[in-house]
Amino acid sequence: MNRQSLTRIARAYSLLELPAWGQLLNWAGAFDDELWRNAPRKRIRGKWHGYLMSLDLRNWSERQTYLLGRFYDLPTQLLIRHALKQGQHFADIGANIGMITLLAAKQVGATGCVEAFEPNPVAFGHLCHAVQANDLHGRVRLHSVALSEAPGRLILSVVTDHTGMGTLADIPEQQLAFISSRHEVEVITGDSLMLQRPRLDGVKVDVEGFECHVFAGLAETLRRDHPWIVAEVVPEHLERAGKSEQQLFSQMLALGYEAFALRTQRRWLTHRLRLVPVDPRSLKHGQDVLFMMPGDPTRKRLQEFIS
Repeated sequence: MNRQSLTRIARAYSLLELPAWGQLLNWAGAFDDELWRNAPRKRIRGKWHGYLMSLDLRNWSERQTYLLGRFYDLPTQLLIRHALKQGQHFADIGANIGMITLLAAKQVGATGCVEAFEPNPVAFGHLCHAVQANDLHGRVRLHSVALSEAPGRLILSVVTDHTGMGTLADIPEQQLAFISSRHEVEVITGDSLMLQRPRLDGVKVDVEGFECHVFAGLAETLRRDHPWIVAEVVPEHLERAGKSEQQLFSQMLALGYEAFALRTQRRWLTHRLRLVPVDPRSLKHGQDVLFMMPGDPTRKRLQEFIS
């Protein structure tokens, strides 16, 4: 049996996310970048949102999206499916090529709105294409800017050739060789835009260590609206931006937020969201964290997942 046949079998099984799908994909060579270096782009519809996605199979994350029929980041997507409702207002900060933007657009529907921020011009081009291909201009607003605590212009460094690895932080000397491109980008504060918008209900932030700076420039919006926030918290990334996980948690706790680690567990043939109260001292590397206000109605909807 050739590799193409193995991949077809593995993909059919993995689309259903049956037990041990990861092992099957590994056996079929799905995670071996060398085997996919000449692979073409594929256009599929996402199984959770139904929108068209043009995927570069040479890229590990886009390849997983093709094989699973959904973006690979499961906990964040489960959260969005449970927390984000029709007619709501959502911000995707660090939208990359639009995987979370598309799911959020499905959730908010025609009466809602998604604000998608992406400063990397290469990723922003793919994001624009995804929005255009699915005729989502009415519910997705595109912003080719970065967010921080002050307006200006900064250098975005893309570490490796993955578009999702762009950061405004200083790159340590030992990682300089991994930078594939640099871009001078426009920077604004989130408040300068969002305070002119209706109430913000939810936020996703993935900015490779610049989270504290983003929240500082969004503080008035957070005080006004108290949206729930999901953010990637990686200590090493925060440190290269001159911050720490303790500073990030202190920043959010000062605004009145509580923190929960995003996890999943399999229940029979389905994956279920788990929200675990966070002790910052025992935070896992690269943990996605949900920040919620105690009185947020969303918390009541998510109560069954809190352990």
